[in-house]
Amino acid sequence: MILEDAHQAAAAAERMLAAVRDGAVASGELRAALEASRVFMATGATFQAAAAELIAARERHGDGGAEMLAVSAGLSQSEAHSQVKTAQLLRQVPKLQEAVQSGEVPQANARKLADAITKTGSVAVAGDAELLKQASSMRPEQFKHSAQRWIASQQTDNGASEHARQRARRNLRIFDLDNGMVCLRGEFDKITGTRIRNRLRYTAEKFLNNDKKQLPKDQRREFTQCMADALDHATNRVSTNGRAENDKDASAADGVKNSGAAGGGWVADITLVAHVDDATGELITELSDGSRLPDAALEELSCNARWTGLVYDRVGDAIWRSRSRRTVTDSQWQTLLTDYGGCFHCGAPPQMCQAHHITPYSQGGETSVKNMVMVCWNCHHKIHHHNWHIQTHTDGHHTLHPPDNKPALQPRYGPAHTENQQQPTPKSSPRHGRSPARTKKNRTSQTRTNARNPATNQKGRSNRNKDPGPAKLW
Repeated sequence: MILEDAHQAAAAAERMLAAVRDGAVASGELRAALEASRVFMATGATFQAAAAELIAARERHGDGGAEMLAVSAGLSQSEAHSQVKTAQLLRQVPKLQEAVQSGEVPQANARKLADAITKTGSVAVAGDAELLKQASSMRPEQFKHSAQRWIASQQTDNGASEHARQRARRNLRIFDLDNGMVCLRGEFDKITGTRIRNRLRYTAEKFLNNDKKQLPKDQRREFTQCMADALDHATNRVSTNGRAENDKDASAADGVKNSGAAGGGWVADITLVAHVDDATGELITELSDGSRLPDAALEELSCNARWTGLVYDRVGDAIWRSRSRRTVTDSQWQTLLTDYGGCFHCGAPPQMCQAHHITPYSQGGETSVKNMVMVCWNCHHKIHHHNWHIQTHTDGHHTLHPPDNKPALQPRYGPAHTENQQQPTPKSSPRHGRSPARTKKNRTSQTRTNARNPATNQKGRSNRNKDPGPAKLW
């Protein structure tokens, strides 16, 4: 019986296709037929997933029917797994399952609803009539952003758990192919992925436009080739503060101006939108697609970001705009480089470091050398995502400590010593301990004093990267 119905459905589809190819059908009838076809296409997709799942259950395939669906429907493995998972989740909301089966809710929107069920639960999805209405009326491109915002609004941790889940899944593999090429394959959290994509697209578009101006059509690069060259360009020319070097020779060779360095324009890395919630008064930050940003990620990004203030009226029109401001200037970076020479905690080289606000910029911290330290990527992540904290000591230097391990204000000065032993005087922080009138002669004298200090090695170089105890002296 079911096989006969399948043959009849196939025959009806063939007759419809023949009528369209003849061109004798009126446009009004074609529109009506297209609307009606949406129903049997959706029903057919639902049938395929349900039938494959039933066969897999009877024969104990163990994959929910994904392989059977991929073979019978001609789908890729990822598409088949997605359809099976969506069908399983939609069964938890019967009215939603019926809406998808009837074609009222498109398959793409159904996948977003399935994602919402996974992250917030079936009860929350089934109880929101407005969300289901949007799934029926919105195009997939629109509903994707709407569903993302809805999911963020349902999470009580301001998106922190979702960001942590994505961070835990990040990966990148580089391996050789049989044809001699090298393949990169990776997954990133939304923030990192958007940042990488925007950087590469910006440079790739510059390459593409340069080719159009200078090369004949048959010698121009494809956009995908420009993206590959942009990645090579980004990893080949990097300065000490993580921005592209202002290398004229490299610019001429690559056909692109290095606008990220001093004297150049600013390249939009990633765009965030922050607003104050009317109900709670809390600051809410989102990516442009509505993905909620946890506070820790916002603080981490604000250490190396450019901020532009906007005021909107009730209609949504911008009525005031502040001047854009970058939090770390080149002169400030050079000062930090001189003061620390690398990560203030682990001593990692400056190529791996960023400037970090001790009091977060998002909480009113000043963009001043006094409120910043040089910190490597690993230590920066510990501060923002694992609650490590910076201890400011009475002599002005800083140390980094894990949570629940707060040290005393006075640091420990290495191995135990007797009362008669003279306790070495901690070196004053270059940023907080030096006098405004400090001269080159004074700096030379201090260098010579350090060369005679027992705390240095035989060549006169400071052993500040060797840890004398839990609290380092810089």
